[in-house]
Amino acid sequence: MKKKTTTPNNKALDEFIGTLGDIYDRLNELSDFIDDHMGYNPDEINWGNVGTAKHYLAELTELTDMAFNRGEYSGS
Repeated sequence: MKKKTTTPNNKALDEFIGTLGDIYDRLNELSDFIDDHMGYNPDEINWGNVGTAKHYLAELTELTDMAFNRGEYSGS
């Protein structure tokens, strides 16, 4: 019986690495955005701004829960 060998799928690997680069770009962009108080003047923060920040946090929490198998993604 002939042993099946696997070869790397270079196109998929290239696409995966490119996508990781895009993710890093978005993370850096978000970091800069947060460092700038999300574009808000800190002296003018209101409850609407708090709501927006909490919405962003909820979206990021869902993403990290998916990535780390937490919350509804834990499989428990």
